[in-house]
Amino acid sequence: MKNIPKWKYKRGVQDLICLVDINFLVCKKIYDLLPKDRIKANSFLLLSANNAFNEAIKILHTLLCSTKQEELTIKPLLEEIVKKEESTIVLIGDKKVNKFFQKIFEDYPSPDYFSYTFLSEDNNQPIGNILADISKRKRQSGLKDLDDIKKEFEDEDFHKIRHQSVVHKNKLFDDPTGTADSYLKENYIKNLGVIVKKLRINSYFWFDCELRNPKYKTIRDLELLVNNLTR
Repeated sequence: MKNIPKWKYKRGVQDLICLVDINFLVCKKIYDLLPKDRIKANSFLLLSANNAFNEAIKILHTLLCSTKQEELTIKPLLEEIVKKEESTIVLIGDKKVNKFFQKIFEDYPSPDYFSYTFLSEDNNQPIGNILADISKRKRQSGLKDLDDIKKEFEDEDFHKIRHQSVVHKNKLFDDPTGTADSYLKENYIKNLGVIVKKLRINSYFWFDCELRNPKYKTIRDLELLVNNLTR
């Protein structure tokens, strides 16, 4: 993070996490609309979905795994935030923090904070202060949570999946286009969705991100396009 203003680095990381989310949602949305029969599929939509899948993996790999100094990665930013808060005393209990996290996970991406009446139990602070304390407590385990997400991403071999689907880099493959216009396995999309969801929710606590993705207009634009294509 040397020579880069913290606010700029943080904004960059937040934007990339949102971009991962949108690329995943584009991929999933299209696959939900595609027919089971590959021959009947709209080739443009299938290629777009697979490109979005590959882009999500590429950005995730950078955010979670890159060791290049010039690339935006999550760990240095989170380390700095955790270090700054290491002497901060937070009185809110782990039980409430864990319950709130579980409710967020269940209701994502549209939680109704004011329906979580348990937040105010034995706590007379304004709801905003309570949520801020929960985030501070959650950040105390942030580096471990980040490592868990990184390990899950690596264990799924998503980077290898992406490489296999775009094999034009390797002259030994018979088909230089790989599987760019073929159906992805259903579990690839499902498992990627789990990781993206965990990253989005944890980033809400780590970096005070909104759970509502500001890039969501992309999905509405996609729906309009699909409607026009299928008339």
